[in-house]
Amino acid sequence: MTGTDSTSTSTSTSTSTSTSTSTSTSTSASTSTTTSPVGRDQVARSSAYLMAATVSTAGLGFLFWVAAARLFSPTQVGTATSLTNAISLIAYFSLCGLNSTLVRFPAAPERRHAQINRAVLVVFGVGCLLGAGYLLGLPLYGARLLAVRADPVQAVLIVLFCALSAVNLLTDAVFIGERIPQYNTLVDGVLQGFTKLGLPFLLTGLGAFGLVAAIGGGYAVAVLASLWFLRRRIGLRLTLLGGGTRLREHLGFSLSSYLSSLLNLVPLLVLPLIVLQRLGTAAAAYYFVAFQIANLANAVSFAVCESMFAEISADESRFVPVLRRSARLIVLLQLPAAVVLAAGSGLLLRLFGGAYPARAQSLLVVLAVGTAAVALNTVGSFALKLVRRMAPLVWSNVVYAVVTIGLAAAWAGHGLIWFGYAWGLGNLASGVFAVLALARTRLPGRTGPRHAAAARSAHPSTHPAPPALRTEPAPMKVLVVNAYVRENAGDAALLAVCLRQVRAAFPQARITVAGMEDRLVHPAFDGAANIGSIRRYVADAAISTPRRILRKAVGFLAVPLGLLLPPRVLARPLARLLRPLLPAEVRREVDAVESADLVVSMGGGYFNARPGLDGYQNVFYVVLPLLLAQRRGVPVVLAPQSFGPFPAPAQRRLAAYVVRRATLALAREDVSVDILAQCGVRGTPVRRAVDSGFAFAPPRQGDWRARLGVDPDLPLVGVTARQWLTQHQQERYERALAATIDAVRATGAQVVLIPQVTTDYLGDDDRIVERRIAGYCATPPLRVDEQVDFRELKGLYAECAYVLGTRFHSVIFALTSGVPCIAIEYEHKTRGIMRDLGLEAWVLPIAEVSAASLGALVERLRYGREEYLRILAERLPGYVARAEELPELLRAVTARRPAVGVGA
Repeated sequence: MTGTDSTSTSTSTSTSTSTSTSTSTSTSASTSTTTSPVGRDQVARSSAYLMAATVSTAGLGFLFWVAAARLFSPTQVGTATSLTNAISLIAYFSLCGLNSTLVRFPAAPERRHAQINRAVLVVFGVGCLLGAGYLLGLPLYGARLLAVRADPVQAVLIVLFCALSAVNLLTDAVFIGERIPQYNTLVDGVLQGFTKLGLPFLLTGLGAFGLVAAIGGGYAVAVLASLWFLRRRIGLRLTLLGGGTRLREHLGFSLSSYLSSLLNLVPLLVLPLIVLQRLGTAAAAYYFVAFQIANLANAVSFAVCESMFAEISADESRFVPVLRRSARLIVLLQLPAAVVLAAGSGLLLRLFGGAYPARAQSLLVVLAVGTAAVALNTVGSFALKLVRRMAPLVWSNVVYAVVTIGLAAAWAGHGLIWFGYAWGLGNLASGVFAVLALARTRLPGRTGPRHAAAARSAHPSTHPAPPALRTEPAPMKVLVVNAYVRENAGDAALLAVCLRQVRAAFPQARITVAGMEDRLVHPAFDGAANIGSIRRYVADAAISTPRRILRKAVGFLAVPLGLLLPPRVLARPLARLLRPLLPAEVRREVDAVESADLVVSMGGGYFNARPGLDGYQNVFYVVLPLLLAQRRGVPVVLAPQSFGPFPAPAQRRLAAYVVRRATLALAREDVSVDILAQCGVRGTPVRRAVDSGFAFAPPRQGDWRARLGVDPDLPLVGVTARQWLTQHQQERYERALAATIDAVRATGAQVVLIPQVTTDYLGDDDRIVERRIAGYCATPPLRVDEQVDFRELKGLYAECAYVLGTRFHSVIFALTSGVPCIAIEYEHKTRGIMRDLGLEAWVLPIAEVSAASLGALVERLRYGREEYLRILAERLPGYVARAEELPELLRAVTARRPAVGVGA
């Protein structure tokens, strides 16, 4: 066990996580068929040592936070508790279920050392990765903690503390597996506890980080002491070589234990963050101190259940009497402890000084009353794991997490005490669920439906024959992913072309779209059903920020778990257990990917990353459905698109991994091919192609000149603009466009500002920019201020004499209508495609736009229009023909391999 900073926030209340070690201990003990007095004495001694470790770590941890409250301000304590809570929870996340595996499935003596060392190495590495990920994600859920990330020394130490805390938990499991749990008491209850207790007095000058460093120092001492004791007691030596470690063999066991632990840890991670974000750092300190004190009482039920777990595992026939005796013991000890805690809450909080008695007493009283619910939840969860009812155990944790977090988020505005109510009701709901599930379970030693089913399976002749398998081939299923929204006219055109070309390749195919549109608002696009997507779910702008943060947590934790699980494990009941836990929209895309015969990533300019966390997030969610498909063996085709830039090496490696494993990757300009080559992807499956927008040719709709009130003989010039630059640069760009518009109108032409994108998602609405540009003009030009269907909008470009286009698909819409364009470049796709057409001279980088530079190009175009049109007439037909190659390419790549699922 770890010190109170982690155990007291998770041990006594986090039943699944806490029982992972004890489960392993008891199941290992249950492998013995003897129940001699000696064996029972060993179990009793082990239970006593575990209880002593829990109580001592909780007690010393209590003293640690009393000292912290005296030495540090409430704001510093609040900041430190948020960080230490995160470190403790990351440690549990890092175990990967290996703590259970080391105890339940020890390797042969000659391989045991390699097994332990490999597990330590894996847990240490995962702890470092998760610790780094936590720091990277602070802008999303812990903006108040960014000062820690800004200091490289503090950031590195926090990552190291995460890893050391995880290794400490793992070595605790090793001591239990070797049946020497007294070292848990010595290492965690004494050495680590006293180290942490003394360090704050030496580290007051470091502020909040001094408390974090004190706890981290305790982890370091505990790990070093554990390794030394293991070397002295079992002769542990450093070796990673040789097979037979049984870690891979029992991966399924590790993952099932890990899943239940993850679910149980979620409220412990989320509630302090809600307090911190909604009520501030001081409230976080009051919450944390009250929680620590309450867990002194919760430690009673946990310690008793640990002992019960070990004793029943040694002799399952004694399940009922031991369970009853343990329940009576908890009632005798837990209820008086709760009464004493509630009555003495004020006195206990005075030890912390300051405003703690006034601000935290009501919360502590509620938490004291809630210890009864925690005890019920703890007993029910331990009992379910004893009878190996893993599905009800997981669902019990789901109930616990949903009720606790949901109520806390809903009641946060009412004050700190309501977090106590949420905690108690969450534990109560989970405990009732566990008890009801236990009531429907056949206890050990009794026969039940499973035995009857096993008997029936021994006589297959009594079973009816299965129906004949269907022989006719099923329609091919194609999933189009990474679609955007129809309010972006360019992307809508790309999706329309993509769907048309897929139907041309596979006329009978059943096509589904997973994109950024809400299926309740837009259930279909051009006859293809819309199912939403993981990317839309985690980035839904219509929900509150806390809910969006929770959804991102689902995306970063639950979905990658599916990627990490080997397919052979997913084929087992664990997959059926995991899938219902996913949100409906996430589950729909996962199911659609797994059942697809082909996944097509829509063309466009989204496969890239900007510097910073947003860049990582973008590339992660872009490649996620592709990774899921490749993991399941579904062929992936990337329709014509741009790749890059990828500023960070990790982004380049991820992009290269996905593109290299694609069946076909079509790059729409040479720059993208070069970027992929720099990422290490050269040649197959990358192929040069043409933007699908050149294949978009809807019939013209309506009379735009009449609609705008423009005389048929008057030249009309179209202008598109977008938000892209920093505030100062953006204003300079907009004023340059306004000055150019004034100059164009001085020649007798009329100008219309055309919004190519009219979505409010991420504030990317061109009409907002164009209103500012019109305001900068001497006389406002014409504007299209309503949302227009993308097919209808293309007809407007055909009415223009020329176009000044920032949105590049506005340029493509105009060029394919035979209209010259000046292209303002904000990404490399602009120059790359204009170079293909021999029109690179008409490209101006957005950062270089000025009234002079843009005006000079406009003047050249007025007098060089005929030459421009000649080049366009020479190059465009062949370019458009290449844009129609996708159907043939799709048929070719699918013909080279058997279609997944066809005829199944």
